[in-house]
Amino acid sequence: MGYISYNRGFRTGGLSPLSSDPSQPALKRFKPEYSNNFEMGLKNNLFNNHARLNIAVFYTQLTDVQVPSLVLPDAVTITKNVGKLNSKGVEFEFVGQLSKQFDVQYNFGYTDASFESLLLSQYGSAIDLKGKKQLFTPDMSSALAAQYHFNISNQLKGFVRGEWKYLGTTYFDLANNIKQAPYHLLNASIGLQYGKLQLQAWSKNMTKQHYIAYAYDFGAVHLGDPATYGTTISLQF
Repeated sequence: MGYISYNRGFRTGGLSPLSSDPSQPALKRFKPEYSNNFEMGLKNNLFNNHARLNIAVFYTQLTDVQVPSLVLPDAVTITKNVGKLNSKGVEFEFVGQLSKQFDVQYNFGYTDASFESLLLSQYGSAIDLKGKKQLFTPDMSSALAAQYHFNISNQLKGFVRGEWKYLGTTYFDLANNIKQAPYHLLNASIGLQYGKLQLQAWSKNMTKQHYIAYAYDFGAVHLGDPATYGTTISLQF
């Protein structure tokens, strides 16, 4: 199936404080943010529905972008409509049942999201950030998961699963000074299922990768979770 779609996006406007100084005007209005979203793609079922292959390309144009700025030492966040942003890229998905017991899934995405215009005022001067990348948007993402499941008895089943994830360069401030370089994560799990009861042992970030999960332009940084191990018991009703 081939398709072409267009969507009009909307983020409501609002009121933003100017400062903590009571002699200043209390609130300032910011306008709604709009986006035009274009997408074109193909969806395919292959090999008698044993595999699914989807490919999509997209282009998004945002106007009147709502940009928050932190004002120190008041710790007041002021939101203004000061930017235009373009985002384009491609997404790929493959899901396949290679045998009765073995499933594999792969996802890939590439995004080029940058400001067509972005003019901020800071410390009494104007800062032109045209061409800077969008926040919290890795330029590339990729994930591969493989799972093998098997029958131990009529009611007892087992499975083994492995996951690999990749995230490309990600920026956390508008000036693109705070960033996380590309990194990989490995996860694994093994489990048993008896009817609606499941017991699972798992491990996340097995290679003990150090990375920034998110950060802010005033210096606060939160690191990603370290190597983590655990067990989970679940019951479906």
